[in-house]
Amino acid sequence: MEQFKAWWESISPREQQLAVASAVVIGIAVLYWGIWTPLSNQLSEAQKQLTRAETRLAWTQEKATLLLKSGAGKATKRRGNLTQILNSSARQNQITFSRIVNKKDKIEVWINEVEFDAFLAWLTKLSNQHGVAVLNADLAKTDRTGYVKVNRLLLGY
Repeated sequence: MEQFKAWWESISPREQQLAVASAVVIGIAVLYWGIWTPLSNQLSEAQKQLTRAETRLAWTQEKATLLLKSGAGKATKRRGNLTQILNSSARQNQITFSRIVNKKDKIEVWINEVEFDAFLAWLTKLSNQHGVAVLNADLAKTDRTGYVKVNRLLLGY
């Protein structure tokens, strides 16, 4: 600190003013580009992510409402056992199971990747034509837009 004081007193008043002005400009630049700009960019990106999430939520709620309404109050017929029904309907709808586990009167299936609209249409068909209900579902998004990964889908009568 003593060296700085000695240096400061050794320079002319004009150089002192220039040093102070430079320090102020550098301080403002550090605050702007080091703090303000990154925070502003993060806020903007968070707002974009929120908008995308709200849009996805509205779309999912709309599809879920359609699915629930399409199967409400319709008579259903049971033809064959649950495994046969699932396998034949999945083949007809180009849905491939990555794993299937039979649990008494319930079946648990996994699907690596399926188009969400086709998946909903398949579930609606199962409900309307065969009386198969979704008892539990665990879905995850994929890298492809409009596709989901079915981590676990429990189906039964």
